[in-house]
Amino acid sequence: MIGSNVLRGEPFEGVFIFDIHAHLHQTSDFQMTHTSPDEVVDTMNKLGIAGGCVSSILSIHADCRLGNQLMLDAVKKYPGKLYGYVTVSPHDNGIDLDPFFEEPGVKGLKVHAAFHRASIDDPRYEPFLEYADKKGLPVLFHAWEAVDTVHIAKLAARYPGAKLIIGHGAMRTWEVKREVIAAVKKYENIFADTTVSVAYDGAIEYAAKQLGADRLCYGSDIPFYDCRHVVGKVATSRLPDDVKEKILGENARKILSL
Repeated sequence: MIGSNVLRGEPFEGVFIFDIHAHLHQTSDFQMTHTSPDEVVDTMNKLGIAGGCVSSILSIHADCRLGNQLMLDAVKKYPGKLYGYVTVSPHDNGIDLDPFFEEPGVKGLKVHAAFHRASIDDPRYEPFLEYADKKGLPVLFHAWEAVDTVHIAKLAARYPGAKLIIGHGAMRTWEVKREVIAAVKKYENIFADTTVSVAYDGAIEYAAKQLGADRLCYGSDIPFYDCRHVVGKVATSRLPDDVKEKILGENARKILSL
C-alpha cells in the first residue's frame, strides 16, 4: 500500500510521484536551504520522487529574464527529472516565449502576481495567457487569497485552451477552498494543487472528494517548504491507492504531457 514506505522511512518505489509546483534558487525574504538544482534533485531522489516542474525564485522576486534562463539551464542539465515553467511578468511583456518552448522540458507558464505587485486579472498578463490558450499550455498561478481564484475562474472562461492550476488553493482557508471548489466544478480546465505549509488532518481527503480525484495534484513549493511533509500527507492519507496515484503523479502526467 502507498504510505508504507513513508512509515518505514524508505524512498517510494513503484509509484510515479511528480511535483507540479516546485522552485529553484532562493530569496532573502525566506529562510531557505538546499535551493540549487543539484540539491533539489538530490532531495527528490532520496524520496523516490520522479521529477518536478520548476520555476526560478529569482524570476519571481527580482530578475524575471535571468531567472528564466537559470530555469532553462537546470532543465537542460536534468532532462527527464526537472521540467520548467517560464515565469511571466506584467512589467516585461516583451518576453519572447517561443525560444523557451523549443526545449521539450519546458512545459508551461508561471504567474506570481503577488510578488510582481499586480493582480491576476492585470491586462498585462493577457498576451501570455493568449499564448497558453493557443498552445494548450498549463499555467500555474500563485493563488493565496479567495479573490485570486475568482480571477482565475474568469480567465478559465476566456482562455479555455489553457490548463489553469490554482497553486495552494486546495489546502488554504475555507474561504479560498469554497471558491476553488466552485471554479473546478464549473470549468474543466481548472486544477488545484496540495502546496501549503500546514493543513488540518483530513484536508487531503476533503479536497479529493470535493474537487474530484482527477483535478488535484501533488505540489510542494520546494524549497520554500520541505517537500517531505507534503508528499507524506498524501501518501499516508485515508484515500484509496488509486486516488493517491492520481494525485501524486498521474494527473500531472496528463496536464504536463509528460
